[in-house]
Amino acid sequence: MPSRIAAAIATCALSLGALASGAGVATAASPAPTEGAPSIQSSITARAAAVDRCSYQVVRSDDSRYTHSVSGTFGGTVRELPIQKEDFVRFSGEWRKVVQVDACAGGQGQTPTTLRVTGKLENPEHYEPWVPRTIRSADLKPAASSVIPKAPELTSVDRLDAATVRVNWKPAQGSPDQVALMERKPFYSSEVGIWHPYTFQRDVPGGATSMDRKLERASDIPASVRPHSYWMRVVKDGYVSDLRAEKPVTVQP
Repeated sequence: MPSRIAAAIATCALSLGALASGAGVATAASPAPTEGAPSIQSSITARAAAVDRCSYQVVRSDDSRYTHSVSGTFGGTVRELPIQKEDFVRFSGEWRKVVQVDACAGGQGQTPTTLRVTGKLENPEHYEPWVPRTIRSADLKPAASSVIPKAPELTSVDRLDAATVRVNWKPAQGSPDQVALMERKPFYSSEVGIWHPYTFQRDVPGGATSMDRKLERASDIPASVRPHSYWMRVVKDGYVSDLRAEKPVTVQP
């Protein structure tokens, strides 16, 4: 898809999707700086924790003008870590990028002593000289894996009628700060006139174990984007449940 269309989709989905009650789009584009604006933040706010022996979760602030990477320090060696999975997550109304990286890639078996996030400005020729070309986090000492919360198991998606399903899950354990039903479904971008898949974060009321969701059934939705998918996610103390453990349940409208 041409970059112009992709950018239009992200902008339109952000402005429309964020209006839905209890919903938020999973991606957000930061605006380019205006001429004469003050210097942007030159550092990255981040935290890190072990998911298991090889995987680490990094939760960071995001600026879409930058391409981000995560590196680990292993003794006297620093190397970039490949990404296993990443997503945007809303923490109490603020968006953060959650990245899970692999410290054992390539047969490496050492444990990193620290992690660091680095952002490199894309297309620097389009920005004023005062915009930092490189931004970094502080050195992050990973917390123990016990801080990573576990999402409740999604048990079923039951059809209530032709246009409605009820998503059911087990009670959340460990008193998480936030429980969310993740919903991926077709979204119509009026700006470019197409349907495309989009992921929404539906925050769940305390103690709830089900939520009714409407299916998008417009006849002009392409077959490739018609499926709806659902999975659970939780947030606790600034960390998110293991993204790799999410197993979406998919239904056809």
